[in-house]
Amino acid sequence: MRIYIKIGWFIFLTVTLTSCKNNGSSNHELVDYLPEHTQSLLKINHWETTASDFTKNPVINQMDGEPFSSFFKNKLAAFPYVTAKSNVVLSLSKVNDTTHAYTLIGRASSTQFYLDSLPEAQISSFEFEGTQIRKINLKEHLSYCIQLDSMAITSTSETVVKELLQRKFQKDSILKKAYHVKNEKELTYVGTLKHGVFQDSIPQKLASHTAFELQLLPDGVVAHGVVLDKDSLPELLSAFKGQIPQKNEAPTIIPINTIKANAFTFSNLELFQNNLAAIQGHTPITMEPLFETVNEVVQITTPNGRAIALKSLDMERSWEALGPYLTEQQPFREVPVFQLSDKNLFAPFYPLLHPNLKTWIFEWDDFLVFSETRLMAESLLTDYQNEAILSKTPYYENEAPYLAQASSWVEYQLRGDAQGLMPLFLGSSGGHLSKFPLAITQLIYDRDFAHLNLVAKEASKTQPKQGSVAEIARITLENNMLMAPQFFTNHNTLGQDIVVQDVANVLYFISSNGKILWKKTLDGPLLGAVQEIDLLRNGKKQLTFNTHRTWYVLDRNGHEVGPFPKHFNDAITQPLSLFDYDNNRKYRFVITQGNSLLMYDGEGKMVNGFTFKKTTSNIVMAPQHIRMGNKDYILVAEENGKLHILSRVGKVRVPINRTFQFSGIPIEKEGSEFVVITKDLQKVSITQTGTLKTQALGVSKNYWFTILGNTKVTLDDNLLRINGKLTDELPLGIYSKPQIFHVNQETYVSVAELQEHKVYLFDKSGSLIKNFPVYGNSKIDLADANKNKKLNLLVKGADNELILYQLN
Repeated sequence: MRIYIKIGWFIFLTVTLTSCKNNGSSNHELVDYLPEHTQSLLKINHWETTASDFTKNPVINQMDGEPFSSFFKNKLAAFPYVTAKSNVVLSLSKVNDTTHAYTLIGRASSTQFYLDSLPEAQISSFEFEGTQIRKINLKEHLSYCIQLDSMAITSTSETVVKELLQRKFQKDSILKKAYHVKNEKELTYVGTLKHGVFQDSIPQKLASHTAFELQLLPDGVVAHGVVLDKDSLPELLSAFKGQIPQKNEAPTIIPINTIKANAFTFSNLELFQNNLAAIQGHTPITMEPLFETVNEVVQITTPNGRAIALKSLDMERSWEALGPYLTEQQPFREVPVFQLSDKNLFAPFYPLLHPNLKTWIFEWDDFLVFSETRLMAESLLTDYQNEAILSKTPYYENEAPYLAQASSWVEYQLRGDAQGLMPLFLGSSGGHLSKFPLAITQLIYDRDFAHLNLVAKEASKTQPKQGSVAEIARITLENNMLMAPQFFTNHNTLGQDIVVQDVANVLYFISSNGKILWKKTLDGPLLGAVQEIDLLRNGKKQLTFNTHRTWYVLDRNGHEVGPFPKHFNDAITQPLSLFDYDNNRKYRFVITQGNSLLMYDGEGKMVNGFTFKKTTSNIVMAPQHIRMGNKDYILVAEENGKLHILSRVGKVRVPINRTFQFSGIPIEKEGSEFVVITKDLQKVSITQTGTLKTQALGVSKNYWFTILGNTKVTLDDNLLRINGKLTDELPLGIYSKPQIFHVNQETYVSVAELQEHKVYLFDKSGSLIKNFPVYGNSKIDLADANKNKKLNLLVKGADNELILYQLN
């Protein structure tokens, strides 16, 4: 038998809780129990997922000295087989000059140890100030466990545990402020920032603390958060105080052979120079009038040396300001080149810029470019004329959507070099990122803090061409799929995540980057698809669906939403029916059990006003809602051929005096009529008064019929018609049911040939989309998953894999 004990009881195995001194309030937060010398922490929503992500992430694994990946790789055994059902905090704290400790803090009610998983552990206990401390030695990894108030705490340090029992907690108010900035995220990093080296070997303090959501993706990292500045001490970030972030044009002037570059912007030159002087502790150095015509400065480091590019707001005034210091030189490829005599032009910008002299100058687009040598100036001009610039690269295009258009300071690390801002925020000393051609860190100053964006994405093996169809993700599940994968709206990004169930009844929720966000084992296979709802009407989406025994409602983190799930003694026989009569999110849900209907509201309560409870034979399709004009119709089809067309309250709205051999094709709305396709391939049109009109279709037994809005699609063997017009020819084969999608204001139709494993996609006119068919083995889902105006097609590949394509 599997034995597990709540960690609080586990720690006090031989001592009752009533004998403990720590009977504090259960209203405290996890952050209130941080060790006194905490330097950084992770706020974790899914412990097991985070542990896996840190060991597998290709960026984190290449960052030297990143502390939390070291923990999950080497120290995790010290916290033996912890499971957490709610948030936990993992902190890194200083014990002495040479030793650091990791401490895990969670609520005792939801944090567990599985003791049968610890056969090799040596477990002992000792008392400290009236409290039992449990010591675990597992393969030379030591951990110390206590319960303090309502918290279960485990640490790699005996000293830390004793200090916590003495109520020596972290008192840093700014760290706690940072902790509360980012809430309800899967993984949040909070830390005190060390000194960084920006222009030379002298360490410089950027800011005091940071807090950001950290997304550990299969192909890189993305972070969004804040950086906090101390008003009492001038730090480098305070240079941007009072400045309005300006639009970044730096990628248009950074050559692709750049090693690294940084760009900063300003809107008030006088204030900017005063802020810089305060940071350096001297009186302001007067800047040249040239900089009054500039709003962005870009420093570029290439194998040929350094260059500085100034984004001019008025190029004529910029040249006038430089005039007294210029000597014209031989032009290069018809571009005028000048030499500069002012040796201190950029000195006031230290430490944001290297003060070394840049003497060769030319103009390109809206930039004045200064280089160390004429050779470098010629190399830069060659790159610009060939458009060999960062903004034209696919890897920049891949990362740009994660950035703001306007910022205060941006750092670009190319060629896999990881130095400067990025390792500073990740607590690393740097590193080299193989297969990562670009890492970007962006700061946007806003009052007394800055917004942070950080992104590093792996280079694609093949870069997409215009009009191409590229496979951007391939996700392998532990078991074969039970259903075709489908998209689910991400209410945070307005993009799409992915939902799929496998044959072990595990439901997967996967990001569009291919990262498995969570898994949940259900009590059986889904009936029908997962549907989207917004129960609280606040824009946050939930998943709803049913199995044969249970109706589920889950939030996008995989947590059950009360009062759900609802369990049923009698089997559910049809997919969940979801009605939103007035598109106001006051939902009605219909559960079908054989010949019985149960209607519920959004609180899971029976709708007593719906009077239609039973049919005389089993219901053969999930009840449907169709709206025509200002009237609602609920359609219920029986095994004996009866069709009920009802009002909202379950009364007969359209009397039907005949029976049908239902074919399994859902009843559709065509114009102002209902359409039934029968097993004997007749099309029966029903008016809103109950008049019937029958038409023999003269089609094959493989016929299918579907309508979305004003688009009608039929499939007869390999003859696909859109609004009656035959599409480009399909080869003979076995096809899935046709699907209609409306994405980015365009209509598309898809079918899959299931023997040859080919997916076809047509536009509304019936033309096959360029570069189709593609490989696929199921019906598809279609959406703009990444909100980049590019279509994404989701389909089953092999039995246990799903494929995400992008149409470029």
